[in-house]
Amino acid sequence: MRNGKGDPGQRLSEWLDKLERFDLPDWDSLPQLDLYMDQVILLLTQYLSPLERYGEEKAITASIINNYVRMKVMPPPVKKRYSRVHLAYLIIICTLKQSLSISCIQRMLPEDHGEEAARALYEAFVRQYRSSIRFLCALPIQGTCLEIRRDASLPLGGGDSLVTTSAILSTLSKSLTEYLLQEDACDEEDLEDE
Repeated sequence: MRNGKGDPGQRLSEWLDKLERFDLPDWDSLPQLDLYMDQVILLLTQYLSPLERYGEEKAITASIINNYVRMKVMPPPVKKRYSRVHLAYLIIICTLKQSLSISCIQRMLPEDHGEEAARALYEAFVRQYRSSIRFLCALPIQGTCLEIRRDASLPLGGGDSLVTTSAILSTLSKSLTEYLLQEDACDEEDLEDE
């Protein structure tokens, strides 16, 4: 769809089909054995490959994981080994970093890095992710408010194209998330002042 090339309706249909087939692993599907860094990277690449952005660098590398640990976004490995707690955090982080800053993601994660808290967070995240996919796939995108239109004289199909609409929705979703997280921070500060 770059530069307005290709049939937007066909590309949308392909993307929705791919999205419907994609699923995050359940908690019980995550390996119970601790893994080394290279195994973690291979597994995350396998789990998250449908979310890759085309033409971009690898989504997950050893240095990226080490940065998350250093920034305390996720717990440190134990003797250079990563548990399913780490995998759960990394799946959530890698999924959300497509549109949110690491500081926003960090505010969404529990401070308790124990297995029980990680499991509850991860299971809720996967449920919500699946629900969001069902919602998106059920939207009446063609023939209604998000109708695909093309004006070849304008870049990206013009101001009322699906490309423009999805970019705007992404921006609005990010803005809402940041606003809600800001409200959480304000509520926490109010509680601390009491």
